[in-house]
Amino acid sequence: MFHGVQDEPLCPPCDWVIDTAALRRHLGYVRRHFTVLPLEEALERLRDGTLPHRAAAVTFDDGTRNLLTNAAPVLRDLELPAAVFLATGPMGTAELLWPDRLWHAFAQTARTEVDLTAQGLGIRSLRTDDDRTRTREEITQRLKEVPDAQRLVEVESLVAALGQESDAHGGPFQLLSWNEARALAGDAPVTLYPHSVTHPILSRCDDDKVDQEISESCRAVEINSGRAPTIFAYPNGRTQDFDGRAKAALRRNGIRWALATTDGFADADSDPLALPRMGFAAHQSFAVFKLKVSGFAPRPRRRTSVGARPAQNKVSTDVGV
Repeated sequence: MFHGVQDEPLCPPCDWVIDTAALRRHLGYVRRHFTVLPLEEALERLRDGTLPHRAAAVTFDDGTRNLLTNAAPVLRDLELPAAVFLATGPMGTAELLWPDRLWHAFAQTARTEVDLTAQGLGIRSLRTDDDRTRTREEITQRLKEVPDAQRLVEVESLVAALGQESDAHGGPFQLLSWNEARALAGDAPVTLYPHSVTHPILSRCDDDKVDQEISESCRAVEINSGRAPTIFAYPNGRTQDFDGRAKAALRRNGIRWALATTDGFADADSDPLALPRMGFAAHQSFAVFKLKVSGFAPRPRRRTSVGARPAQNKVSTDVGV
């Protein structure tokens, strides 16, 4: 699983934006050592028990504009299919998704400290990149655990406190427009799928918003791509970030598979509406990448049900699924 792709690493660092050279190196390795399939085909063959040996699929979440400029040429050159999951609400606007908005606000602020006493974090220094990264990561994790309505208020308050109310120069986090998304799908072997409207933590939303985030994003993808989506990727995607309400809404909207972000390989025993996949942080080395996709990286003990290697009837959801 990848997100944004930039020509150069960001400063301060941003773990969910990888540089183009690293993406090419990673996907080149995948092409040489795995059988890479379009995501939907991989999941159908997983269901039917007909996956080839060492099957893999490639995915990108959020739908930032740099996928068109930086990721598409890599996919085209390597002749690799990929799935792009779109947060449909801000597409074609200057609006950023809330985690990206926080990164941008912390990176651009001229403030040397910020008062987070109300959030239980005290007054925090912003003098160095490390200070900014550490504080942003802590407040972002906290905001993932509060009710959605509270998160919305706190994000606005925090961005204002940092003096960064405008997203007009969102840079690497600017989302595709629908015309650009269609161009991406036409220029590279890319298929478009929904990833919610506004990228909330679905388990922290009320019932109406859960249904709205899923149904409206599915409808937007169908209208703008000409095909009804059958796969959805949960925003943030930890086990605690979605629940039975989300799964029920997915079923009502014709979704057959949904992707989480828990590390692992999908197999015949996986819940089709909570499929694992592997994410790659920008700070991780190529050696770590190779270990993860090959199934040799250490795993948390609680995931003992996940197969160790992508073999017959397993699909690596790391490089995408």
